[in-house]
Amino acid sequence: MAMIANNNFIHLQCPDIPTIKQVNFNGKRHYDTPTGSLASITNIIHHFIPDGIKEWRESKGDDVANYIMRTAGIRGTRVHKLIDSFLYNESLGDITKEYGVMAAGLFNLMHPTLCKINNIVAIEKAIYSTDPAIMAAGTTDCVAEYDGILSIVDFKTSSKMRGQDTIDDWCIQATFYALAWECLTDQKIPQIVIICATEDGQTEVFKAEPSEYIERLKKLIADYRADHIINS
Repeated sequence: MAMIANNNFIHLQCPDIPTIKQVNFNGKRHYDTPTGSLASITNIIHHFIPDGIKEWRESKGDDVANYIMRTAGIRGTRVHKLIDSFLYNESLGDITKEYGVMAAGLFNLMHPTLCKINNIVAIEKAIYSTDPAIMAAGTTDCVAEYDGILSIVDFKTSSKMRGQDTIDDWCIQATFYALAWECLTDQKIPQIVIICATEDGQTEVFKAEPSEYIERLKKLIADYRADHIINS
């Protein structure tokens, strides 16, 4: 029976941010915001499928690839729910029984790094940007201090660990959250943190400054808009 001792995370008051609603538009995730319907940053990133993913799908076949993707989605959702409960200082009980062996194992791998989070401002908060260059929306996993620095903290699970040179999509996504948060609250986020645990027993914490990815974020969104104009 896997039992985790409760933590005592400090929660700070979240700034007053308009509530936005997630909706589907033409089969794609969007958010209704005070500035109109905005595309999800996750969908924008996934619009550009890397060649490696295309080759992987072709090698596996659509049925197998879709099954693997669905399984990975379920795994990620369970781990996120477990992390959220932990960060909210909730009693976890028998996490293996409640969340399954895989989710419990991945959470246990992440546990030491999660304990470096504190002064939590927001968990699973839907936010958006009004900056014309990056006008989009999304839901950030966590806004909190990590090792004492105010950060966007994203939680990722994978079958195997990625290298620093293959996580641009994760860092671009987290950079969007940092800029959107600043746009809505005037709070600058100096650090993005990606905590990743894998099925083969590895954990890694990737840290970066949002400034490293701003131009790539802007180009990604511009290219996405251009594609949609051409295809509309």
